[in-house]
Amino acid sequence: MSKTDVKELTKKETALIEKYLKLKDEEKKNKENIEAIKEDVIKLLKAHDNKIEYNGCNIVKQKVVTYKYSEAIQNIEIEIKVLKEREQTLQIANVSKTTEYIKVYDSKEDDKE
Repeated sequence: MSKTDVKELTKKETALIEKYLKLKDEEKKNKENIEAIKEDVIKLLKAHDNKIEYNGCNIVKQKVVTYKYSEAIQNIEIEIKVLKEREQTLQIANVSKTTEYIKVYDSKEDDKE
């Protein structure tokens, strides 16, 4: 993978990257702040029949249940994973969707590889 040094970027490109990194930092802080008050909000929602309407927003308590399956099911899932990888390798499987995303990590991680 080619490395792009900041010196190669135009001022406009640098400003865009700096804005993106600033927003990502704010997003991380927001997630931490939300996590810090989440239990209190859940308690509040429970006290109001799991739903509050406020400022035109419906705030609803929901839940997701996760199951741990038997060893037999886990083994079948492993077999399916291997079969999927095989179909990908043999180009039997077709790409149904490609998602592009941005990964931000410390440059020092490149030195480890």
